Amino acid sequence: MKVLFLTPGCFDKGGISRYSRYQITALRELFGAKNVRILSLLGSEQDSFEDPFEVTWCAGSNTIWQQLRFVWQTLWQILVWRPGVIHIAHVNLSGFTYVLAKLFNIKTVLNVYGLEVWSGLSKDAALGLKKVDFVISDCHYTAGYLEQERYRKRDSITVIWDCVDLERFYPAQANQEVRKKFQIPDQSGHFIIMSLGRLSKAAAHKGYDRLINVFQRLAIKYENTRLVIGGKGDNKETYEEMVRNYNLTDKVIFTGMVEDKDLPDLYRCASVFSLVSDRGIGRGEGIPLTPLEAMACGIPVIVGNQDGSQEAVMDNLNGSVIDPFNLEEHVEVLEALLCSSELLKEKSRFAANIARTHFSYVNFKNKHRDFYSRLS
Repeated sequence: MKVLFLTPGCFDKGGISRYSRYQITALRELFGAKNVRILSLLGSEQDSFEDPFEVTWCAGSNTIWQQLRFVWQTLWQILVWRPGVIHIAHVNLSGFTYVLAKLFNIKTVLNVYGLEVWSGLSKDAALGLKKVDFVISDCHYTAGYLEQERYRKRDSITVIWDCVDLERFYPAQANQEVRKKFQIPDQSGHFIIMSLGRLSKAAAHKGYDRLINVFQRLAIKYENTRLVIGGKGDNKETYEEMVRNYNLTDKVIFTGMVEDKDLPDLYRCASVFSLVSDRGIGRGEGIPLTPLEAMACGIPVIVGNQDGSQEAVMDNLNGSVIDPFNLEEHVEVLEALLCSSELLKEKSRFAANIARTHFSYVNFKNKHRDFYSRLS
């Protein structure tokens, strides 16, 4: 089977790009690299993944001219290469792709994730979402939203959770050089709360401001607590100012951008990982990858109950699902883990087991194999 894969970009460190890279890798392994061609609108930049990733063609930017080149390149591949399936990695590319695929009787598959489908769709994106042949959602929450809003019938949506590379992310002692690099104290004498992601205004739903507020309440009672916030973005200074106003500069660590090679050991420095997002227009998650990676390293997670994040936690075994705006509940959950080493160990063990059982790359690849077998 020939698959033409269209993506707005698979080079940056965001969750959608990581999902696309895993997906492209799975399709290449299933059908052979020569039978999978990737067209990317955006190219690699300074803050992209350190490891190179090969694509067939790249426009390089998101200008109108490059968008037109992208459409033309898609048409050229259809005319010359004759793919059997066009796989669309983002709803914003679905409108024109549906029209071209319809003209040439080619099957279409669209990926959806979260906020991009409930934050206001353009007319062409809404058309594509409703008309493409098949949809893959990264979580049940988004699939349910599409059915509820009558964009799709539920039987035309397949849920394939994101995955983790278990050869890189697994329980172990943190590399001491990485710990020193980010100046994170050892868990033997400290309770380390960690979060990681884009510290941008566009990602304010991730709730770093609420987490800092929660940590301030906890730090008053427990001297040995520390908060680590990883990542970079245009809202980082706002969070740093919050920390200064709370007089917590000696207890909160901002790592800045984290290189991909350091990521597993950064997670291993944590006692618990917290990413409690809220949902609204321009806000919310599908199933974010960072809690899954933390779980694979044996770190229990705390997530929110307003979007797909909640699917990372199963029966509260590997962490907790809370109301993003109930800060008292957030404090209570953290305090319970801080005060009970047995509870922390138990949830840590379940975190690693659940990551291996439900979020492995092997599962991810097999689900794509099963999905594509229905398209043959």
